[in-house]
Amino acid sequence: MSHRVPRAPRVVPMTIAALAAGVMAPSSGEELTSKAPGRLEGEVDSRIVPQTGARLDELEGKKRTEELEMGIAISAAYDDNIFLSPNAQSDFVVKVAPAIKWRKGDPVEGEGGYLSIAYKPTAVAYADYSSNDRIDQVAAWETGWRGKAIKFAYTGEARALGDATADTGTLTDRTEFVNEARISWSVRERVAVEVAAGYESTSYKDTRFADSSYGYGEVALKYAYSPKTTLGVAYKFGRFEVDGAGPQDVHRTTARIEWKPREKIAIDVEVGAEHRVFDSGSDTTPVVEARIGWKPKEGTEVYLNGYRREQASAYLAGQNYTQGGVALGIVQRLGDKWSARLEGGLERSEYSRVSGTGSAGREDKIHFIRPSLEYRFTDDFSMGLYYRYSENSSNNPAFGYKDNSAGVEMGYHF
Repeated sequence: MSHRVPRAPRVVPMTIAALAAGVMAPSSGEELTSKAPGRLEGEVDSRIVPQTGARLDELEGKKRTEELEMGIAISAAYDDNIFLSPNAQSDFVVKVAPAIKWRKGDPVEGEGGYLSIAYKPTAVAYADYSSNDRIDQVAAWETGWRGKAIKFAYTGEARALGDATADTGTLTDRTEFVNEARISWSVRERVAVEVAAGYESTSYKDTRFADSSYGYGEVALKYAYSPKTTLGVAYKFGRFEVDGAGPQDVHRTTARIEWKPREKIAIDVEVGAEHRVFDSGSDTTPVVEARIGWKPKEGTEVYLNGYRREQASAYLAGQNYTQGGVALGIVQRLGDKWSARLEGGLERSEYSRVSGTGSAGREDKIHFIRPSLEYRFTDDFSMGLYYRYSENSSNNPAFGYKDNSAGVEMGYHF
């Protein structure tokens, strides 16, 4: 029996700043890049807080002009709802994910050019539902040039994925592409002006679902209030297009603070409003992106992600959903070798019609919790055990689910 119906929610673009912060460290279950807040399908990222602001990075301050990193992550888990569906199907799932990253130059310090590229394929094998075996792939890049007053950066990520998601309750074949070019000009010692342009797209193997694309431009002003505090305002405008529905013109204005009040605290909060114009009218909604990291003492780390945004659904044609959530994680080192982690989160998504006719009103309420325990044999080799419970209490019974999974993970850094 094979479930292979692609989903369709538009994918939130992922920040690729993680490429410069040691993404290949062998922590249990770590991804190629930091996860952006979105559907609560993964775990909170603890390595970089925030993703584009001050970092709690153990390599911070060290000069790294060129490096090649390789690693591998292997996991084996029992999952009692592999399709995230009301009709739960269980299976034993094995994942093998080698990864490689190469970097030359430094995108943070000094002058001159830099380049960083990374690639991570993930082989996924099912014991019973072997017809759904696949290879997910992620490739990311960052290149640019730094001068005394002008900086240029081009970043991007390409993903071929097929995992199960809350939006459709099944495995999904999709291809995602994100890229952005950004120029920053330091007009004064503490003041910088930024101009950016980007393009994102998501396409699905099953033609019953709508592909989407989003082209945008952005202008921003940043002010370095102090060495530990940066303030900014930004205006972003663009057009979002979905097959089979009218285009949406998007205007977004936000204010941002990147603050590191102490050596062990990093705060990155961006708040504002987004105005969308579509076939059936327009709306204005609040937007929030917040990441906070705190190390209260040696061996303890706490991190918090929060977000609120509006997105267009490709699964429910002509509908948008307002999505908001929060995720909290705590990591505690237990002696020299052991560490414990506890992660949990809540999310709510409300759907409304913006194009065409028909009823709307779907509402999803998702929560998850994930405790795990890791043992580090050496600096390069670690293994861990985890359990994860997630539930979607949707008002549409076709999208609700409960899921329990438990397994073992291994990470090795060559």
